[in-house]
Amino acid sequence: MEREMTQIKNSVDSLVTMLRMAHSLENWDNLIDLSDRLLDKVYGPFQENEEIQLPIMEKPLVYYIGYGNLMKGVAYQKKKQYREAKMCIENYKHLHLFSDGSENNQKIVDDFKFFAKANAYTADILSGKLTILAEYATFIQKYPSETLPGLITILECANTRNIDVDEIIEPLATLVNNIKFEDLSSTDCTYYLSILHLLSIYYYKRSHFEHALNSTIQALIFSDKIGDDKQFKKSAALFEICRPRALPEHLEKYYNVLQDYLLGVIKNEECISLDIVAARDR
Repeated sequence: MEREMTQIKNSVDSLVTMLRMAHSLENWDNLIDLSDRLLDKVYGPFQENEEIQLPIMEKPLVYYIGYGNLMKGVAYQKKKQYREAKMCIENYKHLHLFSDGSENNQKIVDDFKFFAKANAYTADILSGKLTILAEYATFIQKYPSETLPGLITILECANTRNIDVDEIIEPLATLVNNIKFEDLSSTDCTYYLSILHLLSIYYYKRSHFEHALNSTIQALIFSDKIGDDKQFKKSAALFEICRPRALPEHLEKYYNVLQDYLLGVIKNEECISLDIVAARDR
């Protein structure tokens, strides 16, 4: 029995690691599958015999129940299956049913209840409930941890449904512009880059071409800084679409970004030397 419990512990915590990897790779089908496997591992051994001793895990049981449902809900949301996402949200909204009453368990329950509130807003907005946009904007300004992902939700909604959210995003964009790179976690860096890209698209669709180009250049600089080549390519493609509207200063900045990117790529390659400045002046 002890060996079985150890295997359960190892597999459960390994699945949490695998879930994080699947999320970072944006493999949503795999994320759903891994979430189901995690929940089966947690629930399965205890359903037939309620007196069975729980295995020792790195975190309390209630955490794994919440995390499995959270990640599954995120995957469904990314797949635009909002009804299924909301079902998962309900599952981690009421984790007090699985709490042992300890202070540690209660903190986990409260955390997931907050996540449920934030993600319910997201699912509702992305599924077309636009009447709560202003309410949601107030919510994410109140809770700084939700400002970046919340702005992503609003911009995704605006771009998908082609709606004007200028008044809503103006105060949020000001908050984002005041962010310092050194204060960002790796997750926040991903959020920030997504916001720059979504803003570029939003401004382009609203025919605010100068703003679109400025955001695109920012996205190029930031994606190069954090080594996100995929986003760099998307931003470069968007700039080329906007090029006919670009001012000389936009083209100058764009050239400098590409120059820095190229030099960064080839700096470790042997037998390559480029005098870019000289070549440009010819």
